[in-house]
Amino acid sequence: MSELIRVWKEFDAGEISKHLLIAGLLTADCSNCRELGIDYSTAKTCPKCGVDFKYIASRGKEIKKIKNRRPDLIFIDFEDYKKTTGEIKAKNFFLK
Repeated sequence: MSELIRVWKEFDAGEISKHLLIAGLLTADCSNCRELGIDYSTAKTCPKCGVDFKYIASRGKEIKKIKNRRPDLIFIDFEDYKKTTGEIKAKNFFLK
């Protein structure tokens, strides 16, 4: 029986942000352009900006359900993503 296990791997946060689909309870949004209401179970690209989705994250805890629907995407932990992008924004703010 296959189970999900967290594995840490270094990624470019900017690359993830450009290609991330953020799933909510019913629909998702594009991290690149903030388009709302995307059907995360079928969308390959953003209907607004046209970016290809390579990654998916969930605001909720339905990780296994989403991963089963979208095995083609790399699942990113949303809390890790928010923390990392927040740190980058803070660093950029203080460097200006």
